[in-house]
Amino acid sequence: MLQLFHKIKRKIELSKLRGKVKDMSTFLGRISILLKEGYTFSDSISMLLPYHVDQVHYWHNTIQEKLRNGEDVVDILKVFPIPSHYLIAVKIAEENGEMASALEHVARQINFNEKMRKKLLKLLSYPLLLMVVLTTVFIAFRTYFLPSIHYIVSSRQNEESSNLHLSSFFLHLPDYLFATLCLVVLILFVFLIYFKKLTVAQRLDLLTRIPVINYFYRLIMTRQLSNTLGNLLVSGLSLQQALNILQRQQFNQYLAHVSSILEKQVIYGDSLSQAISNMSYFFQKFEDFIKHGEKSGYLGRELLIYCELLDERLQSIIKTSLSIIQPALFVIIAVCIIAAYLSVLLPMYELIEIL
Repeated sequence: MLQLFHKIKRKIELSKLRGKVKDMSTFLGRISILLKEGYTFSDSISMLLPYHVDQVHYWHNTIQEKLRNGEDVVDILKVFPIPSHYLIAVKIAEENGEMASALEHVARQINFNEKMRKKLLKLLSYPLLLMVVLTTVFIAFRTYFLPSIHYIVSSRQNEESSNLHLSSFFLHLPDYLFATLCLVVLILFVFLIYFKKLTVAQRLDLLTRIPVINYFYRLIMTRQLSNTLGNLLVSGLSLQQALNILQRQQFNQYLAHVSSILEKQVIYGDSLSQAISNMSYFFQKFEDFIKHGEKSGYLGRELLIYCELLDERLQSIIKTSLSIIQPALFVIIAVCIIAAYLSVLLPMYELIEIL
C-alpha cells in the first residue's frame, strides 16, 4: 500500500513538472504533415512543442536527451500522454517507413475518441444535473413532508397505513438506485482484480465466453490484426517476419500472444486462413476474407481494406451507443418523477379518506 502511495505521488509530481500537453491529436497530425514536407522527426517536434506544451524547456531537454541516446520514435512518443495501444502503429511504421501515415492515422483515432468523450460528457451533464435535483427533492420530502403526514395519519387512526409505507418506498428509490450502482461497481472491481491475476491465454478465453463483450473483443482483435499485419505485409515483409514482429512488440500483449500462436501454425505449414479458422478470437468469416487475399496475392492490401470496414463498424457502434445513453437516463428520470408524484399523492389520498 505504501509503495502504491509513493508511486501515485511520483506520478502527480511528474505530471506537474511536465505540464499539460494541449490537443494531442492536432500535435501528431501536424508532425505527420511536416514529415511529408521533408522535415526530420526531431525538427518537427522542436517546431511544434511551443504551441502544445507549457513547460517547453522540460520537454525540449527530455526529447533531446532521448535523441542523443539513440532512442527510436516510439520511445520518444512514450513520454507524451498517448495510450500505449496507439503506439503499435508507430512501431510498425518504423519497420515499413510509413511514419507520416501512421502518425496521421493515430491522430485521427485520438481525435475521434476525444470527440466521443466530449459528446458523452455533454450528453450526461443535463441528465445528471436532473438526477441531483430529484435526489435533493426526494430527501427533502422524506425528511420534512413524510414524517408530518405520518404523524397526522397515525394520530387519527390506530393501524399503520399501507399508502404511507408505499410512499416511503418511492421516496427511497434514489437510495435503491445508488445501492445498485455501487453493487455493480463493486462486482466490476472484483472482476478486474481476478482478471489481472489470469494469464494472457486465460484472459482471452474468458473474454470470448462473456456475452456482448465477446462481440466487441472479437471486433477489436480482428481490427488490430488486420491493421498491423496488413501494414507489415504491404511494406514487403513475409508473413512469418510480420508475425514475428507482432509477437515481439510489447504494447499489446493480447496481439502478441495471438501472433505467436499464428506464427507457430504458419511455420508448421498451415496457411494464415487455416490458422485463423482454428482460433475463436476473431470475427466469423474472417478466414474467408484472408483466403481471398491469399489467392489474389494482395493479402496485405485486402487486410487494410477489411480494417477500414471494421473501423467504420466500430465507430458506428460507438455513435449508436452514445445516442442511446441519454434517452435511457431520461427514462430513469421519468420513473423517479412518477415515484415522486406518487409519494406525494398517496398520503394526500390517505388524508382525504380520513377527513
